[in-house]
This record gives sequence, C-alpha cells and structure tokens, in this order.
Amino acid sequence: MPLPIKAAEGVELELHPDRPMARARVTRPGAERALSWDRFVRLQAAARRVRALAIDPATILDAGGFDGALALFLPEYTVDVVDPVTTGGTILGLPCADRTFDAVLGIDVLEHIEPQHRNQALAEFARVASRHIVLNYPCQDSRDAQVLALQLTDNELIKDHVHWPLPDSAQVLNELAKYGFTGEISGHGNVAVWLSQYVALNLLPDTAQALNEHLVANFADEKQGDGNRSLYHLLSLSRTQ
Repeated sequence: MPLPIKAAEGVELELHPDRPMARARVTRPGAERALSWDRFVRLQAAARRVRALAIDPATILDAGGFDGALALFLPEYTVDVVDPVTTGGTILGLPCADRTFDAVLGIDVLEHIEPQHRNQALAEFARVASRHIVLNYPCQDSRDAQVLALQLTDNELIKDHVHWPLPDSAQVLNELAKYGFTGEISGHGNVAVWLSQYVALNLLPDTAQALNEHLVANFADEKQGDGNRSLYHLLSLSRTQ
C-alpha cells in the first residue's frame, strides 16, 4: 500500500489566529534522526545552506513545509509554515506582506505545483523574501528512477514527479532573476540510495525503520562523484536589488 503522509514527531504547529499559517515549535530536540533518509538529507541540506548564508537571527518561511519538520534542523530560528494541508494556506498566494521573511524555503514543493503555475509560486517566494530564497527538488536526471519508484510503489507523492516535468533549474534561476535574485545550483543526495530506501519504506514499512536509521547515521553526508548521480538540486539565491 502507498505510504501515507505522516507528520514528523518532535515538532508541533501553532496556528496563527488570523491567517492560514503556523509557527513551528520544536518539542523534542533530536527527533529529526527518526525521519526517512530522503527527507532528512533534503532538510539538512537546506538548513546548512541557511546557516551558510549567515542570517542570524533570521525569520524563515517554510512554504509548503507540511508539518514544520525543517524547524528540527534550525531550532534557534523562527520558522513559520504555510501549507495547503496543515494550515490551509496556498503557495500561489502566500498570506504574508512583501519582504516579511529573511528567507523563504521551498523544500520539495515546486515539483508538486502544476507546471503552468510554478512561475506564480516563484513570484510569491520573491515577493515575501527580503534577502534569500532556498529551493530543493528532484533533479531532472532522476526521472527514470522516479518512474521506477512509481511503478513499484504507486505512491501518490511520486505521481507528480512522473506525470509532470520536474523543474528546470536554469529556468528557475532565470525566472527569479526577474525579481532581483541571483544564485547557484548544487547537487546532493544519491539516486541509488533513495530508490532502494523509498521502495523499502513503501513495501516493507514494518522493517524499514532500521534501514532508515542506518542510512541517516551513515549516508546523510555522502558526497557526489565517482559516477553517482545527484538526486536533488539545491538552489540558493540572494536578493541583489
């Protein structure tokens, strides 16, 4: 059976009284180690990029962040969440004033937005971010693995990866340049590790936790190279205008 979306333990969402957004509160430090390997590596990579941008203290909008698990990796930061499932907010019309947040993060969000609406989402990220935008999503080169994962698991989360084109990172940079942001692309994550982990998590959920714990402990920092293809693109952009 397809794996349902499950909220991470150790973090809670405190809903805003007047707007469809929430503040993420860490209730159990260290709970991020229980996340699946694929979610751990992409949130860890984004959090490390936030720290590298040297924005301290910082306000962060986790756009499409579902349960606010990003806050587990950035417990010293203020992390707010807008998500259509958990807060009722829409990415295409963020309930925030212009330049409200030091950084806007969209972690594995853009690929789940219909292609014709992705530029609108990017425009919203640029409107709300005062200084930085950080994005993460599967590389286009990973599509054959995404197709196989869907065939094997029929997981709803993968259908968008296959039925719609994955984001074009060069196009994303060009689009955000219209709003005064420039940045860079870096690859991370291992396609082979993801595919085996994802299939096990979906088809053998009762035994997959031990596998995830091993992968998080030993392969969360694996560098690319030696013929390994990147699973994700991480885009880091800063406002220049």
